[in-house]
Amino acid sequence: MTTNLLGIMTNHIGNPRRFHPHAQAAVSAGFSGVLLFVPQGVRLLGKRIDGYMYTPGRGWVKTSREYPVAAIDIGYYTKPETVQRSIRVKQATPIRFTGFASGNKWTIQQHLLASEALKPHLLPTIPMRSTGDAIAFAKEHGTIMIKPINGKGGKGIMKLTRAGTGWALVRNGRSVVSGSEPTVRSALRLAAGGGKYLLQRWIDIRNPEGRVYDIRSLVQKDGSGQWVITGTAVREGARNSITSNISGGGRAYETKAYLEKLFDPDKTSELLDKIEFLSGHIPAHLEADYGKRFAEFGLDFAVDRSGALWLLEANIKPGKSVIRKVYGDEAAKRCFRLHYQFARYLAVNPK
Repeated sequence: MTTNLLGIMTNHIGNPRRFHPHAQAAVSAGFSGVLLFVPQGVRLLGKRIDGYMYTPGRGWVKTSREYPVAAIDIGYYTKPETVQRSIRVKQATPIRFTGFASGNKWTIQQHLLASEALKPHLLPTIPMRSTGDAIAFAKEHGTIMIKPINGKGGKGIMKLTRAGTGWALVRNGRSVVSGSEPTVRSALRLAAGGGKYLLQRWIDIRNPEGRVYDIRSLVQKDGSGQWVITGTAVREGARNSITSNISGGGRAYETKAYLEKLFDPDKTSELLDKIEFLSGHIPAHLEADYGKRFAEFGLDFAVDRSGALWLLEANIKPGKSVIRKVYGDEAAKRCFRLHYQFARYLAVNPK
């Protein structure tokens, strides 16, 4: 095994030159280069990896190399066989990955519920096994969110509401159907397409303009292996959107200034203090409860109209575009590079 190359595992390579920013970040952290590979490129019996190596001045070269000491997994795996292969690679090799899989949203929810400090900030959530579950949960809570259990980026989220004597199902801010219970159940079955979903109580997290917003807290391990909060920012959804995702046409704002427009100074300070406390608590709790190492989290908090704070998501591979939009390119680059600095820490501190 070698400490001078950083392994980077991903789901698809194509042209390796598109991974140049990752290679630059690795070199700036102290690695001599990177070994880029997919899970299927790891030869478990031969203890070698087939992939592409980058070194400054030489660019990308197809190669077969011994295992690196440390690696970062940047892949988004959708095929079950690739998911299982990536897990196998992490379990069966001595490579020190910066982070491990957290499971689906339901698995994460169970680990979050193991913290007494978090329970008051977690919404009622259950897995959807049938459309009848969704109807029953909506009858209990009035309005619910229906989320893909493996979803990301706000894609596929639906909202189910009691509408007088009938029902309304909305997806991506657009009505899917309104009508009787059988009509809505049929539409939901079709929209779900056989996928797995979670049901979660809806809360009103719209600002006075009617736009949904939440607060992304980015928490990362630094070059000494310590958790640090590297930035928070508000994500405000597009008009009529049921989510706050930037990719769906949303906007980003500095957290304190945004909250000060909605709440008095004391309430704003209280919310900021809670977000800071929970952002420090959650990563350490999840590492202990999973018994696994993690490198970074994107924690999504929401404040309802009563001023209550809720944790909506804990993402292990968070996007950083919201940091760039609020704090600029240099801040986003610092956040991006921090993961590679932690990888270097793992490489030179094997114990």
